[in-house]
Amino acid sequence: MNWAFAGRRWLCVVGFGLSFELSACGGSTVSTGPSLSPPEDCRLASPNPSSTSSGGSVEHANLTIDGKLRDYRLFRPSAHAGEKPVPMVIALHGTPMSADDFAMLAHFDDEAATAGFLAVYPNGCQGGWGYPDGGPKAPQVDFISKVIDQVERTYQVDTKRIFVVGVSAGSVMAYRLACDLSNQIAAIASVSGAMKPDDCSPTRPVSVLEMHGTQDCWGGGCPHPELLGVDTLNQRWRTIDGCTGDPTISQVGITTTSLWRCQDGSVVRLDAIAGGHHTWFGSSFDPVPGEPDANKTIWSFFNSLQQRA
Repeated sequence: MNWAFAGRRWLCVVGFGLSFELSACGGSTVSTGPSLSPPEDCRLASPNPSSTSSGGSVEHANLTIDGKLRDYRLFRPSAHAGEKPVPMVIALHGTPMSADDFAMLAHFDDEAATAGFLAVYPNGCQGGWGYPDGGPKAPQVDFISKVIDQVERTYQVDTKRIFVVGVSAGSVMAYRLACDLSNQIAAIASVSGAMKPDDCSPTRPVSVLEMHGTQDCWGGGCPHPELLGVDTLNQRWRTIDGCTGDPTISQVGITTTSLWRCQDGSVVRLDAIAGGHHTWFGSSFDPVPGEPDANKTIWSFFNSLQQRA
């Protein structure tokens, strides 16, 4: 199993620090409180900060959290006229990778343009998410929460259909958000992801999808011994969400899907991709023949969920 992407090691999970390279291109700045000194600038320049080939526009915005100047990339589909609320998907990059890098690799903007949702890509600070890298989780959770709040103030967002997707190291953060921000998000999806065995007590069930290749550290502990394996992670969320009964199992090509029905209409789902690697499935990096398109799978999963009250 190869945790490192060739060249820039796009999604390497080593250290769970997520690097980023993104310059702010306008947008608003929000501060969560007074600061006695200038905030640490966590932004870095990106070679292509605003490029997109999808049907929509890209914007970049800033906000100050915990004394740090943070930023995020937002893709707004052309069809979004702002007249009615639309879903929002928060997309968390891997390492070493920026929000723009992730968008370019995954082409998730294309799915957003077709389906008509806002795609929001927060950037990690100084090459990492802090919490996955062993630091305090609260500032990172607060950052994502404030990003959601700021986008809601700027655009018409369906607050009952806010979702999070993470890849590799970004998935660690996605699982943390499912634990801590269940009041704001309805579901998460993880691609080639992992989770720490920290306390997790969401205020209400959060639906979870894990897409994982069978050749990608299935048993956990790679490269950190504390990381949960796929089966253990899946069992944990079935307990958290109060799932009962046996799963519904189906197979399409090399993907075997196991789906559990849980409390309050939530679901826990595992897509096991036979022979799959540590990658964003359907991208140009290290694919295996017949692997699924992560973009379409993730949006289909989110779109199929029962709308939360």
